[in-house]
Amino acid sequence: MKPAFIKLRENYYSVAAVDQAALFGEIGWEDLIGKDSFINTCAIRVSLALIKCGIRLKGRMPINKGPFKGALIEPGQARLAHMLASPSLLGDPEKFGREAAIAGIGQRKGIVAFFRIPGYLGGAGGHIDILLPSNGVKVCGSECYWACGEVWFWELR
Repeated sequence: MKPAFIKLRENYYSVAAVDQAALFGEIGWEDLIGKDSFINTCAIRVSLALIKCGIRLKGRMPINKGPFKGALIEPGQARLAHMLASPSLLGDPEKFGREAAIAGIGQRKGIVAFFRIPGYLGGAGGHIDILLPSNGVKVCGSECYWACGEVWFWELR
């Protein structure tokens, strides 16, 4: 079941709008605030937005408080992307090399995963985000990495 993009957007917390302390406070992860292994919150933000849209994830970490207490968040970008690619969630993404991604996605909106980002974790790191509708320039909810090795895209309407 694919969520409506407008609903996902309403439930997505960008880094600029909601810092790590506020995000973790909402889900009962106060003990993880400032921990080095949880500095990157991209998969947590996308997971939470999906959960708020009624999507049930098979993540590794439970929400500890609030209306979604007990729901599972996937904190890892690659694991979340592979999870979303399952037929029971969003299905196969469109996959692009760095040169083809922007043209291939065009003006569509949805969820985007960036793999093998140069300079991040020795070129092995990734990022997952929402891709907003825009005129010309591609805009992500928090950050885009178009110079990465591979881009996965799921269109949401």
